[in-house]
Amino acid sequence: MTKIKELIEDFKLNQEILGREKKYVDLCLFRLYRWEKFTVNVLRVTETEEVTQLHIKKYIQERQREGSEVNTTLNNNIATLKVFFQYLVNEEFIDEQENPMRRIRNLKEEKKVIVTFNDNEVSRIINDLKEETYSNVRDKLILIMLFDTGIRVSELCNIKNIDVARRHILIHGKGSKQRLVYISNIMRKYMRRYEAFKQERFRKRLLDEVEDYYFLDQSAIKLSRSRINKILKEHCNNAGVRKEVRCSPHDCRHYFAQKQLRNGIDIYSLSRLMGHFDTQITSKYLRGLEQDDILQIGRLHSPLNGIKIKQSSL
Repeated sequence: MTKIKELIEDFKLNQEILGREKKYVDLCLFRLYRWEKFTVNVLRVTETEEVTQLHIKKYIQERQREGSEVNTTLNNNIATLKVFFQYLVNEEFIDEQENPMRRIRNLKEEKKVIVTFNDNEVSRIINDLKEETYSNVRDKLILIMLFDTGIRVSELCNIKNIDVARRHILIHGKGSKQRLVYISNIMRKYMRRYEAFKQERFRKRLLDEVEDYYFLDQSAIKLSRSRINKILKEHCNNAGVRKEVRCSPHDCRHYFAQKQLRNGIDIYSLSRLMGHFDTQITSKYLRGLEQDDILQIGRLHSPLNGIKIKQSSL
């Protein structure tokens, strides 16, 4: 028999060895220790092998009774418990048949339509920057890259000089997964401009005084996620973006996904571009499309487009 707390610590160590992001590990631990506290103090279960499906259901019910979390958040807690117990199965702490999460289903979620930027707002945001200084040229490229590639803000911050090739950028995504994103003609144009400004800005510095990241602040240090958030917020405010759009870097990702779907890309290809593990995550972006958009995609991408069909004379 093994104490629940001991195996949570074992799980934590394994996640760190695998190179999971600290933010992800911390969130998992927060959820697991909250569950462990309820299981030990309320249900009086201290050993991992004693946890049953009924105990899990009682915990979910308790979270529902408190009423402070929507089903989406509760499902995230369920997902963490599933990852934890699957780890215990893989490491042979418990048998597959003893996994209490085996038959636990997700709760029904309200399917909200994702509201994101429109083309006019994107144009105003990007054009709000005057290309006169290093910071402005850099910030303009950051905005273009977020809208044009759909990469996560953490992925953008972590781009290194060596990751940038002539036609693509190597992205280091979630779960140590790597993927390539294309460099469009417009992005390439602004990358060249930024690289020229960057070279001039730091030309008097020694190599070891300049960090090897692609986007740098005025002190030659890697840009932070919070700084990029502020850049986007500032230019969203200047551009008069609608209040229902949150104006976070993730909204740029939403815009990218919906624009690609309107342009007729298939879900599988889009999921690859966005670094999703499966197409179910990507399919939520379909909810932001109007019925007319769906019909237009169908018209433009009919399977019989381009096929010659002989018409018999009547």
